[in-house]
Amino acid sequence: LQFLYLIGLRRKGTALATMMRSLLMLALCAAAHGAVGLHGPTAVPAGWRATGGRAAPDAVFHNVMLGLKRGNGAALKELVAEVSNPRGAKYLQYPSYEEMGALVRPAAHHTAAVKGWLAAHGVAVVSEHPHGDYMKVSATAAQLEAMVGCELVEFEHTESGKRVHRAVDGIRVPDDVAAALDTVTGFTSFPLMSMSGGAVAAEAGAPPGELGGYNCRVTPPVVRSTYNVTASAAPSGKNIQAIAQFSGQYVNDGVLAATCATSVWEMGGEKCAVSKYVGDKNVPTEEGAESMLDTEYIVPVSGDHETWVYTYASFDFCGDLQTFGSDVTGESTHPTVISISYGSQYIGACPSESMARFAADVEKMAGMGITVMIASGDDGSGHVVRQGVNAGKLAPSYPASIPHAIAVGATSWAGNGTSGAEAATTAFGSGGGFSWDFDMPSYQTDAAQQYLRTVPDQPTLAFAKTGRGTPDVSALGESFLIGTIAAPPLGVLGRCISGTSASAPSFAGMVSLLNDVCVEAGGKTLGFANPLFYQNPGMFRDVTLGTNAVGENTQGWKAVKGWDASTGLGTPDFPSMVKVVREACGSARN
Repeated sequence: LQFLYLIGLRRKGTALATMMRSLLMLALCAAAHGAVGLHGPTAVPAGWRATGGRAAPDAVFHNVMLGLKRGNGAALKELVAEVSNPRGAKYLQYPSYEEMGALVRPAAHHTAAVKGWLAAHGVAVVSEHPHGDYMKVSATAAQLEAMVGCELVEFEHTESGKRVHRAVDGIRVPDDVAAALDTVTGFTSFPLMSMSGGAVAAEAGAPPGELGGYNCRVTPPVVRSTYNVTASAAPSGKNIQAIAQFSGQYVNDGVLAATCATSVWEMGGEKCAVSKYVGDKNVPTEEGAESMLDTEYIVPVSGDHETWVYTYASFDFCGDLQTFGSDVTGESTHPTVISISYGSQYIGACPSESMARFAADVEKMAGMGITVMIASGDDGSGHVVRQGVNAGKLAPSYPASIPHAIAVGATSWAGNGTSGAEAATTAFGSGGGFSWDFDMPSYQTDAAQQYLRTVPDQPTLAFAKTGRGTPDVSALGESFLIGTIAAPPLGVLGRCISGTSASAPSFAGMVSLLNDVCVEAGGKTLGFANPLFYQNPGMFRDVTLGTNAVGENTQGWKAVKGWDASTGLGTPDFPSMVKVVREACGSARN
């Protein structure tokens, strides 16, 4: 999302006045008494401009999150490695919720330093994570500016007209507070103005109660039949699935129910609803195509599983990810698989401190038995991306590049067909490559290094040769039919949509079914499944056709035999996955 920020405040008066204002803003940051830098400056993404305005002193920011430094980071990393390794003695032996809290709880003097700092500025804690590693506060603009030493400047998105107030010159806090915190978020990053989903094409209305007559090639029954997906174990009450929605996307429960009731969805009367909303208020009258896509596929593909939706409407994407991380781990009852369809392939999309913190949140989720599946992006090899150009570098999507997430790429049928061999999608570039932010994890080192040694026509643009490789897996992601709202008497309208944001919820629905198998065999859920996947590549159909060099990205990564940076390990062979999961989980039973 980011470009280097050059202050361009438009004020009445001379250019000298503008320059002086810019210098004053920088001086305010540097002059905070006894303060040290916690975050560096925020780069302003393309399409946003400073208006010259500033947040009113009494304007309230309700979702300010403080990420406290967790205790025992090395021990948590070791625990996650052990519970995620099918070849280890502690595979799937997750700690209790209370044990996890005892492991990661911040030092008492760190908590005291943060609370003292807040009290000194008249700011109260709205909520505190049960494990103590997050605090949520509500503060006025005047309080925030005094706390972090910078102005909250108004920015406008030139295309949509949306306006936000952000502190872009870095965060400075007292040294004892800096020692206690990883991040302060909720007023420093910008909205993700476009979802991960790629090409979108509207269709005409369908007859009342139906969605027929479209040229879309994929529906939930097609996903299930393509990968031979069946319920292979009785549904377990332990398995809850979820999606996360950001940036003004909402689920319309009525449209979800009506879509699932059409004959096209072949639900056969199974439950098709959201059981619980967490986070900000869901606004069904403002439903978004992304949220409808996510729910209309994760629910039907998985069948009868409880589904939650995490909602974040503050339009601070990088900060919202951490609010989401706090919410997921903030309850002892939580989802066991979560699908996220949002991200950016622009280098620096989020501040490095925020990226590291959310990666640690996902690692904690892995230690709690939660599978996090994230769309791998729709900007191919990631040189020319929707937020700008990566200046001679190729980059995968964040947060899909987080080592403890499972990145899901997109395929379609070769030759634009409706069955048979799959290839990397050509409707858009399925995001993939090697991260500049995270090192290559041990579970994929052999596969990724083999690929880099042998792949033909390797890109000449710069890429991170020792970085985390994505995607991990793939699934169909092109020409998906979804139901959207319609005015009477037409009933539910349909449209076609493509993107890795179609692949991720579909795959997550399959993981819900695999979790049923795992619970039946061993009493546990899969949690972070990448080690299992990479140790058992035969559970996937290898995709060897295509590339993610699509459109303006003329250089990219080819699909070849074995893992590749276009389609990962391949697409699901669900019966094989069931067999591997049943054996692995059965061997892990206490």
